[in-house]
Order: sequence, then structure tokens, then C-alpha cells
Amino acid sequence: MSLEIDIQKTFGDFQLRIEGTIREGITGVFGPSASGKSTLLNCVAGFEKPDNGRISLNLETLFSSQDNINISAEKRRVGYVHQHSALFPHLSVRENVEFGYLLTPEAKRSVDLREMIHLFRLEKIMDRGVLNLSGGERQRVALVRSLAASPELLLLDEPLASLDLPFRGFILKKLKEVSERLDLNMVYVSHSISEMMALVNSIIVINNGEKVAEGDPALLLNNLRVANYVDYGSLENIIQGTVVEHLDDYFSVLSVGDGKGDARLVIPKLELEIGESIDVSINASDIIVSKNFPVAISAKNILKGTVSQINNSTNYAFMHCDIGGISLITALTGHSVIGLELEEGDDIYLILKATSINPITSV
Repeated sequence: MSLEIDIQKTFGDFQLRIEGTIREGITGVFGPSASGKSTLLNCVAGFEKPDNGRISLNLETLFSSQDNINISAEKRRVGYVHQHSALFPHLSVRENVEFGYLLTPEAKRSVDLREMIHLFRLEKIMDRGVLNLSGGERQRVALVRSLAASPELLLLDEPLASLDLPFRGFILKKLKEVSERLDLNMVYVSHSISEMMALVNSIIVINNGEKVAEGDPALLLNNLRVANYVDYGSLENIIQGTVVEHLDDYFSVLSVGDGKGDARLVIPKLELEIGESIDVSINASDIIVSKNFPVAISAKNILKGTVSQINNSTNYAFMHCDIGGISLITALTGHSVIGLELEEGDDIYLILKATSINPITSV
């Protein structure tokens, strides 16, 4: 897959000027409000016409000012999911998700609709009206409706901005699963650093209508050009664990890792059976780092790890710490890194209160 963009679009005093190639996987588009993220997606989808330039998808020209080409939105085979779902209010859930599927010629259907309904857990709400759905349910329906049309590319514009953590975690996980299962490429717009770090394979950062950085999503942690509009305090680690024990009426134990040297996390009691899986969220700033094994502390979790990478930004230093085959990102002050004399390859201990580990329940 290759999405090639070289366009200009002017609205009053604002001008979008973007050139680049978006390749396979999930590409994040990150930037502050009014930076041009949504305008970029609208131009790719065909909802906005660039003033000049060219857009092509898989070598097919979607727009060219030079050749006077502007393929209509409904013919671009590009799915689009907005922040507010934009479902058809007069149709049921079933009628919404079948809408694009029935309009797609049978020869071009590459998505098993029943599989998507099951994957996003819509079976129990298929005959409900969409006005009676929760925010998380509406976004799941919007995603399945877009996927049902078998798009060649899926655009997502802040799809989780209005959702609480449990809904965000579930949908992030399913988007990654869909991308891999269907070999479907996505362009994901967000101002959330946590969503970018958890989901995307590569990232484009734009500001004032222009690209300011491009590359691995880790650039959000160490690029001074983007530091002024990254909310570092909100950075979360989203990881999956398996319930291995219930200690008492207050705590459960999760195993997290690659299966070879799994770490254990003590968290508030879960109403799950032994062997069931669950995702949890850990804020990077809630993790305390020590170079020595701590003693006589109240925190339930002391995890031995190794510093694999340190990224320095304006106000924070971010350490990637390997624990049991997975990586946790911790947010420290630069002063702490210097004071502890931390370097890549160091053995360290991560200290976590059980209450700072937040379960992401199923929706």
C-alpha cells in the first residue's frame, strides 16, 4: 500500500502544505488543535478538494489539479471514522453496519461482516436503534460500518477523543487486530501521545499546516520540535496480562510478558477467572525507579528490569524498561536521571502501587 500526498489547501489565513508517502501499517498523524490534521484526512477522503497538488492510493490517482482529476468520495474505497461516529440515526445498528456492505460489489468484498460483528462484540445490540447506544457502542458500530465496505484504506479522525479509558483500550486493541488480520492500512489522527505509542507503526507530526517531524512514534519522546504540544503527563502504558491468582478479597495477580520470564503485577481485585486475560493501563509518571531493591515500603509491586532506552525531552526523560519481555515507559525528570546516574543497560527496580494499575474492562 502506498498513499502519496503532495497538496496545498487554503482556508482564510490558514494553509495546509503537506508532501509525503504513507506506507503499510498504521500511520499516526499527530499535532495540536487547528494544525491541519482533519483537513488532511478530508482531502484524502474526498470531502475537501485541495487547491492544487496530487493524491494517489495504490498508484491510482484520486486527485490531480494538473490532470483535472477529482474522484468522488464514494468511489475512493476509503473508509472514514469520525470522533462523533456519524451514524444514520433513523437506521438500526444492523442497517447501519450493512449499509456499506450492501453497496459494495460482491467481487470487491474482502471483509467477513459476521467476523467483524463478532470481533467488536455487536451481536447483542444489532436490532437496537443507534440513538439508544453508549459512546463506546456507537464508535464500535461506526468502525464496523466502515470496515464492512471493504476499504483499501481506513481514516480515523480522533475516534476515541470523547471516550473513557475502558472504551479506548478496547478499541485500540481491536484496531491493531483488524489491521493485522485484514492487512488493512490506516491513518490515525489524534493528539493523544498514549494512543500513538500504543497503536501506530509510524508517525507524521504537523503544526500550522506543515510537517515538522516524521518517523518512529518514539520521536514524540525525544524531539524538541514537538515537545511544546505533547501532553507528557498523560502518557500511559497499555499492556495485556493474564489472571494467575487471587490473593484475598482485595487483590489479584496478573502475569505480563512474553511467556519466558513473565513479570507479576498485583492489582485491585478482579472479578475474573484464573486464566482470563485483561488489558491494564499504567501512567508513566506513576512508576517510581530505584537502582537498589527497596525495603519497608507499602507499594505492592517491585519489578526488576533493565533500562533499554532513554529519551530526553524538554521537561521529562523517558526510560524504556524491559520487564519479562515487555517494555514499560517511565517518565522521570532529567534531574532524577542525572542524580541516579541512569544509563542504558542498567539494572533497575520499578515500584508501583496496586491502585495505580487501572484495569481496562471489556465493553
